[in-house]
Amino acid sequence: MKHRSIDILVVVAITIVAVALTFTVTANSVLGRIWTLPLVLVLPGYALTAVMFPRGSLGVLDRLVFSLGLSVAIVILGGLALNWTPFGLRASSWSVLLASITLGACVAALVRRQGRSVIGSARWGVRIPGFTVRQGLLLGLAAVIVCAAIVVSSIGAAQQPFPGFTQLWILPTGGAKTSNTVHLGVSNMELKAMQYRLIVNMDGKVVKVWPSIGLKSNEKWEATLVLPQTEYVQVEALLYRAVAPTTIYRHVTLWHRT
Repeated sequence: MKHRSIDILVVVAITIVAVALTFTVTANSVLGRIWTLPLVLVLPGYALTAVMFPRGSLGVLDRLVFSLGLSVAIVILGGLALNWTPFGLRASSWSVLLASITLGACVAALVRRQGRSVIGSARWGVRIPGFTVRQGLLLGLAAVIVCAAIVVSSIGAAQQPFPGFTQLWILPTGGAKTSNTVHLGVSNMELKAMQYRLIVNMDGKVVKVWPSIGLKSNEKWEATLVLPQTEYVQVEALLYRAVAPTTIYRHVTLWHRT
């Protein structure tokens, strides 16, 4: 492999390590967080930038702006896409999605750098009245990010077809004698009575189910749950509505030390 592609090989290596750590270490691992952060904020955008622009056609600052901007756009749109899938917004699904985009773009960038692309890189230096194409793309990227944020907000509003909302929370209970106890609550701020089902998972295993929680408008439900003794656990609370028993309505996660 040519020396000019060493940056792409580094991106591939970091991506592979990040994915491996996602599936092999706990989420509270400092090493895991350090390695996976670039996969979220930098690597997908850098790989796509390498596809669009050959080396030398962008300055360091421009390439950094593109990398961060494209990565943010990918995270926004990727989160929206994952929210519609059965996999949900989990670390494993995020890792697979971002790694697939990054590695696919790396392959395309390597092919382009080897001269197999039919798109001539010279056209990126063409000027249009008032802007270079590079400047126009930077403005276009900013517009894409803004539009993506608007789309996400609009869809979120559409998923709440009537005024009001439901709150779900999970908190550790204070005190040394209750270190393995968590406090859960559901608050119905909808404009009508609601029927819920609440499931609590600990490290992916179901530990408690409340099959039917009926709340009138502006009514609150609370409970405490004693967890099995262990050092660190990931406690998830999944709330479902009776009218949509297979669709998660609210989801909260607590990393708890017992």
